[in-house]
Amino acid sequence: MNRRRSDNPTFLTLPAPARAYVAAVVAGGAACLVAAALDVSLRHAGLFAVLLGLALATSAAKIELPLGRRSQSNLSLSHAVNFWALFALGPADAVCIATVSAWAQCTLRAGGRNPLHRIVFSVASLTATAWVAGVPLRFILGSDTAAFASLVRAAALVAPLYFFINTGLVAGAIAFSTRQPWTRVWHRNFMWSAPSYLAGATLAAVATAASARGWFGWLALLAVPLYLVFRSYHTVVSRLREEQDETRRAMDVQIATIEALALAIEAKAGSTPEHVRSIQQYAATLAEAVGMSDADVQAVRTAALLHDIGNMAVPEHILSKPEALTPEEFERVKIHPRVGAEILRNVQFGAPVSDLVLCHHERWDGLGYPAGIRGEDIPLGARILAIADCYSTLQADRPYRPARTEDEAIAVLREYAGTSFDPSLVELLIAGLDLSTPSAADAPVESAWTGQEALALQDIAGAHREEQTLYEIAQALGSSLGISEAMALIREKVSRLVPFTTCALFLGDDNEGYVCRYAHGPGTEALFKSLPKSWSDLSLRLPSCADGRGAHGEDLTALLPCPLVFEGRLIGGLVIYHTVAGCFTDEHRRVLGRVSEQAAAVIYNSTRFEQTQHESHTDPLTGLPNRRSLDREFEAGLARVARARGNVSVVVLDMDRLKEINDTYGHEAGDRALRAIGSVLRSTVRQTDLCARFAGDEFIVVLWDCSPEHEARRVADVQNAVAAHPFEPRPGVRVSLSISAGAARFPDDGSTFEELLAAADERMYRDKAGRRSRNSSRHALAQVERA
Repeated sequence: MNRRRSDNPTFLTLPAPARAYVAAVVAGGAACLVAAALDVSLRHAGLFAVLLGLALATSAAKIELPLGRRSQSNLSLSHAVNFWALFALGPADAVCIATVSAWAQCTLRAGGRNPLHRIVFSVASLTATAWVAGVPLRFILGSDTAAFASLVRAAALVAPLYFFINTGLVAGAIAFSTRQPWTRVWHRNFMWSAPSYLAGATLAAVATAASARGWFGWLALLAVPLYLVFRSYHTVVSRLREEQDETRRAMDVQIATIEALALAIEAKAGSTPEHVRSIQQYAATLAEAVGMSDADVQAVRTAALLHDIGNMAVPEHILSKPEALTPEEFERVKIHPRVGAEILRNVQFGAPVSDLVLCHHERWDGLGYPAGIRGEDIPLGARILAIADCYSTLQADRPYRPARTEDEAIAVLREYAGTSFDPSLVELLIAGLDLSTPSAADAPVESAWTGQEALALQDIAGAHREEQTLYEIAQALGSSLGISEAMALIREKVSRLVPFTTCALFLGDDNEGYVCRYAHGPGTEALFKSLPKSWSDLSLRLPSCADGRGAHGEDLTALLPCPLVFEGRLIGGLVIYHTVAGCFTDEHRRVLGRVSEQAAAVIYNSTRFEQTQHESHTDPLTGLPNRRSLDREFEAGLARVARARGNVSVVVLDMDRLKEINDTYGHEAGDRALRAIGSVLRSTVRQTDLCARFAGDEFIVVLWDCSPEHEARRVADVQNAVAAHPFEPRPGVRVSLSISAGAARFPDDGSTFEELLAAADERMYRDKAGRRSRNSSRHALAQVERA
């Protein structure tokens, strides 16, 4: 069976325990509804109709709780109406209202069609909640619903009971569906909503007492606190959802990076992307079948992508060797699980992925590697990964053998069950799972390289030297993310095929012009200064080799340009130069064109990576490094200073009167003021020092190897430069900018960034207080002089 999950699973796709739980809750809710229907009195038909209408109206006013992609629940104003019905009408009538309310919550303004089982479960759980929570009311209130003291006692008892039953039932469904502990689900997703239930019950008690006394005019006032509670929760949940979305986007980037790396590694070994994805799918399906939690299933999926990352430590000629490996070569291959685990050990996956990678070549009989552990001492995820890897690999072509059929692969699994593999897992895979080849759609990220690599491998089949060199380029570039690293590899590989003295990379297009982003060899200074406005200008308008003298420096007399085209768009050019005129041939042009076909996507991805990396470490308002960049740079710099027994100063700068500027001239003016200070700091602070925007109106300057005298002078220089900077919050209105400063020194004032920051912050506030005192004195003196 194909057990691929979706964000809105049907009832049949739920795990068996979840289906049983849902069925039990639905049965219990149905029993409660029948019991309530038999006990309905409708003694207050008018109030019943009013509360039923309020329940329908308020059910649409709900807050979708941020429970994740495959779980849904909401917090609705109708809970307050349910409490009112419990207090005023009794459990039986209230159950009828709660049932209708639950149905309305699931269908009105649902933002999408809810699965039938989810609607039925929601209705049943709320029905059961109202019925069970109403049982104590028979003993507390009896028939007296006007006594306020009794209503308060009822609210104090019923609200927690209603809350625990309602949220507990929903948390149970989520826990069974996602294979998480119930306590974790409830604590993380529902406990924080308890005050809303207590507030709703309290307001319902007041409403019941008021309606019993005929104070209907006062009931409208109760809507105000109820609305405020609703809006406050709506704001909190919206912020939580935004944080979850940001986390999810970061995880998507991580998954994309993982798959890109995995595909590059498998391509190095001669595998196809489909092979990687099939291992991932088989392993994840088997992990789900044995009841692993969502986190562990994701760990298995990730390990399936990265299980052979350690092959980067194995020479290519060993991985692609068609003959049997020698004992020495096999010993080299055996290091790849350990290398892969070490690479991944410090990566925060949220689950022990490195342990699965380390143990995926261990055998059930203890004859595997690298540790020789056996049986159930091998992590379950690693045992699953070993079976999935073997099954998928058997059906793929390898340099040393052709692909085997599905039946042959299953026969191999059975043959080695009990020796290499866990026999129970082998039988589970064979007996119960759909072993059809997973489609590319099952993969979380599509590879952008597959077609280009296939075309490249097809084109280079003619010449072994060219094929091997281009193959090395394609594989080596898979692990390079920066432009400089990527171009260094390209230059080294191309030098084996084409003679040149200088290599350069220009990025841009005919609309914006081109900028040299990389150059190596003679004449690089002139290349970095050149700014071609078009591709014709860059290539000197000649499709063949041309004299580069004059345009690209005196030493460069021949050039061979090759455009870099990604997805049909010109993104730049790879250009090689030589000091010998006319040295490049048509064959050189063809080879360089082949290299550029592979390099275009890599260069494009490298530019995007550097842009993303820059943005993640840069404050978008001022363009200065942000807190993340500051932490990283300071930690590395402090380690160097500590080893050299040097000193470092941490200066906290706080902009004065930012709130006054915001209040008087608007936040846009305040942002411009912050940008102005950032510009002053950028031009005043030494390039060897570190300057960053810390938070709000605070900046941090780190002065490396700075004496106390130089520290004071530099701080004063910065303050004077800010004070001298002209700033107009409005045209024609000039405002003086100023900053307060406080400095702390390592190691005198502390040995960590937090200690230094605290000391500098305290001194900054003393400086700010002193500046305010001086400004007040000058203002008072000016008043006296005018008098």
